[in-house]
Amino acid sequence: MEPPQGHQDDTETARYRAELRRVLDTASTAVARRLEAIRDTATARTDGVVVDVFPDQDGEGTFAVWARFEGTDSFELDRRLGEERQLFAVVRTGTGWEPPVPERPASWSAALLENVLFDVVTEWIDPLVPADATALFWEVTTPDGTQDHRPVGPSR
Repeated sequence: MEPPQGHQDDTETARYRAELRRVLDTASTAVARRLEAIRDTATARTDGVVVDVFPDQDGEGTFAVWARFEGTDSFELDRRLGEERQLFAVVRTGTGWEPPVPERPASWSAALLENVLFDVVTEWIDPLVPADATALFWEVTTPDGTQDHRPVGPSR
């Protein structure tokens, strides 16, 4: 006898979240260093840092996570750091995803995948924000506005 559908969905979601988090955790040390560099680059005219989660448009499973500054100096600071603002990215290669994030479950919509990606990335980023970065607000969002802004880090 199969478990009820809701239980299958919960199990599938929990498994996907755990596998994704395991892959994200392998990048934590490098991402923490990048977030420290971002904090150190901020000026007195920097209000905060926004971490954008960019799910792919096809909803297959690739995504990227970028940081950007908010405030008067944001354009200049974003340009100064350039590609160093990319915190994490998943791309499709000839052999699969790189890094090897889990495949999107076949029963999931692109919207459900985006919700789960957003939640897991937010939970992952939160403890990586430097503990002494309280002068800035830090938040995670999606650039298209499909997710609410979620405060992260010590000033939340």
